[in-house]
Amino acid sequence: MASIGHIAVGLAAGRAYAPARPGKAMLAFSLISIWPDADVLAFAFGIPYGDPFGHRGATHSLTVALAVGLVAAALSRPLKLPVLKTFLFTTVVAASHGLLDSTTFGGGLGPELLWPFSTERFWSPVRLLPVAPIAGGMFSLWGLKVAVVELFFFSPFWLYGLWPRFSRTPRSP
Repeated sequence: MASIGHIAVGLAAGRAYAPARPGKAMLAFSLISIWPDADVLAFAFGIPYGDPFGHRGATHSLTVALAVGLVAAALSRPLKLPVLKTFLFTTVVAASHGLLDSTTFGGGLGPELLWPFSTERFWSPVRLLPVAPIAGGMFSLWGLKVAVVELFFFSPFWLYGLWPRFSRTPRSP
Protein backbone atom coordinates (compact mmCIF):
# COMPACT_ATOMS: atom_id res chain seq x y z
CA MET A 1 0.00 0.00 0.00
CA ALA A 2 1.28 3.47 -0.80
CA SER A 3 1.52 5.95 2.04
CA ILE A 4 -1.47 7.92 0.73
CA GLY A 5 -3.96 5.83 2.69
CA HIS A 6 -1.78 5.60 5.79
CA ILE A 7 -1.34 9.37 5.91
CA ALA A 8 -5.08 9.87 5.45
CA VAL A 9 -5.70 7.69 8.51
CA GLY A 10 -3.20 9.77 10.50
CA LEU A 11 -4.80 13.06 9.43
CA ALA A 12 -8.28 11.87 10.35
CA ALA A 13 -7.05 10.53 13.70
CA GLY A 14 -5.36 13.84 14.45
CA ARG A 15 -8.57 15.73 13.68
CA ALA A 16 -10.55 13.39 15.96
CA TYR A 17 -7.93 13.57 18.73
CA ALA A 18 -7.72 17.37 18.85
CA PRO A 19 -10.69 18.83 16.92
CA ALA A 20 -10.13 22.43 18.05
CA ARG A 21 -6.43 22.65 17.13
CA PRO A 22 -5.53 19.50 15.19
CA GLY A 23 -2.34 20.57 13.36
CA LYS A 24 0.29 18.97 15.62
CA ALA A 25 -1.85 15.89 16.25
CA MET A 26 -2.43 15.42 12.52
CA LEU A 27 1.31 15.59 11.87
CA ALA A 28 2.13 13.24 14.76
CA PHE A 29 -0.47 10.64 13.82
CA SER A 30 0.49 10.81 10.14
CA LEU A 31 4.08 10.02 11.11
CA ILE A 32 2.92 7.20 13.39
CA SER A 33 0.78 5.82 10.57
CA ILE A 34 3.68 5.55 8.11
CA TRP A 35 6.61 4.76 10.41
CA PRO A 36 6.30 0.94 10.02
CA ASP A 37 7.50 1.35 6.42
CA ALA A 38 10.86 2.51 7.74
CA ASP A 39 11.60 -1.21 7.57
CA VAL A 40 12.41 -0.77 3.86
CA LEU A 41 15.80 0.43 5.11
CA ALA A 42 16.47 -3.25 5.86
CA PHE A 43 17.07 -3.78 2.13
CA ALA A 44 20.14 -1.50 2.38
CA PHE A 45 21.55 -3.80 5.08
CA GLY A 46 20.96 -6.97 3.07
CA ILE A 47 18.00 -8.12 5.17
CA PRO A 48 15.63 -9.99 2.86
CA TYR A 49 11.98 -9.03 2.43
CA GLY A 50 10.71 -12.23 4.09
CA ASP A 51 12.86 -11.87 7.22
CA PRO A 52 11.06 -10.91 10.45
CA PHE A 53 13.02 -7.65 10.32
CA GLY A 54 12.45 -7.22 6.60
CA HIS A 55 9.63 -5.33 4.92
CA ARG A 56 6.19 -5.90 6.46
CA GLY A 57 7.82 -7.82 9.30
CA ALA A 58 8.04 -6.88 12.97
CA THR A 59 7.33 -3.17 12.52
CA HIS A 60 3.92 -4.08 11.07
CA SER A 61 2.90 -6.26 14.05
CA LEU A 62 0.17 -5.58 16.55
CA THR A 63 2.71 -6.11 19.34
CA VAL A 64 4.91 -3.28 18.09
CA ALA A 65 1.80 -1.10 17.65
CA LEU A 66 1.00 -1.74 21.32
CA ALA A 67 4.59 -0.86 22.28
CA VAL A 68 4.36 2.39 20.29
CA GLY A 69 1.13 3.18 22.14
CA LEU A 70 2.80 2.54 25.50
CA VAL A 71 5.71 4.83 24.59
CA ALA A 72 3.23 7.55 23.57
CA ALA A 73 1.37 7.09 26.86
CA ALA A 74 4.62 7.44 28.81
CA LEU A 75 5.46 10.65 26.91
CA SER A 76 1.95 12.09 27.21
CA ARG A 77 2.13 13.04 30.88
CA PRO A 78 5.20 15.31 30.52
CA LEU A 79 3.61 16.77 27.38
CA LYS A 80 0.39 17.42 29.33
CA LEU A 81 -1.68 15.21 27.04
CA PRO A 82 -4.45 12.83 28.15
CA VAL A 83 -2.69 9.52 28.85
CA LEU A 84 -5.44 7.01 28.02
CA LYS A 85 -6.67 8.90 24.95
CA THR A 86 -3.11 9.24 23.64
CA PHE A 87 -2.42 5.55 24.24
CA LEU A 88 -5.61 4.43 22.47
CA PHE A 89 -5.29 6.72 19.45
CA THR A 90 -1.59 5.94 19.00
CA THR A 91 -2.07 2.19 19.29
CA VAL A 92 -4.98 2.13 16.84
CA VAL A 93 -3.18 4.32 14.30
CA ALA A 94 0.03 2.26 14.56
CA ALA A 95 -1.95 -1.01 14.26
CA SER A 96 -3.87 0.30 11.25
CA HIS A 97 -0.71 0.15 9.13
CA GLY A 98 -0.27 -3.61 9.23
CA LEU A 99 -4.00 -4.23 9.05
CA LEU A 100 -4.36 -2.02 5.97
CA ASP A 101 -1.33 -3.63 4.33
CA SER A 102 -3.07 -6.99 4.74
CA THR A 103 -5.80 -5.74 2.38
CA THR A 104 -3.48 -5.37 -0.62
CA PHE A 105 -3.24 -7.60 -3.69
CA GLY A 106 -0.87 -7.96 -6.61
CA GLY A 107 2.47 -8.78 -5.02
CA GLY A 108 4.55 -8.73 -1.91
CA LEU A 109 4.07 -10.60 1.33
CA GLY A 110 1.44 -10.09 3.97
CA PRO A 111 2.38 -8.42 7.27
CA GLU A 112 3.60 -10.34 10.31
CA LEU A 113 0.73 -9.19 12.50
CA LEU A 114 1.50 -11.58 15.36
CA TRP A 115 5.28 -11.10 15.60
CA PRO A 116 7.11 -12.05 17.93
CA PHE A 117 4.70 -14.89 18.69
CA SER A 118 4.53 -15.99 15.06
CA THR A 119 6.34 -15.14 11.85
CA GLU A 120 3.30 -16.11 9.79
CA ARG A 121 2.24 -13.44 7.32
CA PHE A 122 -1.43 -12.64 7.05
CA TRP A 123 -3.82 -11.48 4.35
CA SER A 124 -7.27 -10.05 4.92
CA PRO A 125 -10.16 -12.03 3.44
CA VAL A 126 -11.07 -8.80 1.62
CA ARG A 127 -8.21 -7.44 -0.51
CA LEU A 128 -9.22 -4.31 -2.41
CA LEU A 129 -6.04 -2.22 -2.56
CA PRO A 130 -3.26 -2.82 -5.08
CA VAL A 131 0.18 -3.24 -3.55
CA ALA A 132 2.41 -0.23 -4.09
CA PRO A 133 5.77 -0.52 -5.78
CA ILE A 134 8.71 0.27 -3.54
CA ALA A 135 10.77 3.46 -3.91
CA GLY A 136 11.11 4.80 -7.48
CA GLY A 137 8.54 2.30 -8.72
CA MET A 138 5.87 4.69 -7.44
CA PHE A 139 6.71 6.87 -10.47
CA SER A 140 5.47 4.19 -12.87
CA LEU A 141 2.07 3.55 -14.42
CA TRP A 142 1.37 0.95 -11.70
CA GLY A 143 2.37 3.48 -9.03
CA LEU A 144 -0.05 6.02 -10.51
CA LYS A 145 -2.84 3.43 -10.48
CA VAL A 146 -2.13 2.64 -6.81
CA ALA A 147 -2.20 6.35 -5.93
CA VAL A 148 -5.55 6.90 -7.69
CA VAL A 149 -7.13 3.85 -6.05
CA GLU A 150 -5.92 4.92 -2.61
CA LEU A 151 -7.12 8.49 -3.10
CA PHE A 152 -10.55 7.08 -3.95
CA PHE A 153 -10.75 4.58 -1.08
CA PHE A 154 -9.39 6.97 1.53
CA SER A 155 -11.18 10.11 0.33
CA PRO A 156 -13.52 10.08 3.38
CA PHE A 157 -10.46 10.20 5.66
CA TRP A 158 -8.86 12.99 3.61
CA LEU A 159 -12.10 14.99 3.61
CA TYR A 160 -12.64 14.57 7.35
CA GLY A 161 -9.04 15.40 8.14
CA LEU A 162 -8.64 18.39 5.84
CA TRP A 163 -12.11 19.89 5.50
CA PRO A 164 -11.98 23.44 6.91
CA ARG A 165 -13.65 23.88 10.28
CA PHE A 166 -15.27 27.17 11.07
CA SER A 167 -15.66 28.69 14.50
CA ARG A 168 -19.19 28.81 15.85
CA THR A 169 -18.50 31.97 17.77
CA PRO A 170 -18.69 35.22 15.82
CA ARG A 171 -15.50 37.19 15.53
CA SER A 172 -15.46 40.71 16.86
CA PRO A 173 -14.42 43.43 14.41
